[in-house]
Amino acid sequence: MGQKNTKNTKRDNGAFGIIGPWKMPFAVGLAVGISITYFGVPYIPSMQKMVDIADNAVKSAKNEKLPELKFTFYNDLKTAEIEISDSQIATDKITKRSYFLQAGSFQSIEDAENQRIELLLLNLDSKIEAVTSSSGERWHRVLIGPFANKAKVSSSRAKLSQNQIDSFLLERPM
Repeated sequence: MGQKNTKNTKRDNGAFGIIGPWKMPFAVGLAVGISITYFGVPYIPSMQKMVDIADNAVKSAKNEKLPELKFTFYNDLKTAEIEISDSQIATDKITKRSYFLQAGSFQSIEDAENQRIELLLLNLDSKIEAVTSSSGERWHRVLIGPFANKAKVSSSRAKLSQNQIDSFLLERPM
């Protein structure tokens, strides 16, 4: 009947157990910060010295006769014309782009149709595009779109992501 009562015994956690594991580094950092502040303040120039330096700089600048600056670019920009040659216009034409989301690519047309039906249930207009690869295999892409801008693409992509359907962005000229 000599059982030892283990519930009320305290464990010795060492120095950090009494103080706490974060308190010692905090105290050391605090002491270092205070000592740097106390001993470093005499080496920082006073605010009055900085004001005097700024005043001297202003006085020396006034003593020098600097030409008055006149800004004319406001009027120049209003009346400016940029000449562009016809060859630059032809090469700089902006081509309109349309965007598609590829929601799958299948060798079987039945699998592609099933994916298309699933997309129609999500209220996404889709179509199937048949493509022959360089090795001669025929694949059926399930495409959503076309979209005029990327904002509409991102909303459709979010809807696909919510339904665990991966998508791939395709960009094509119109």
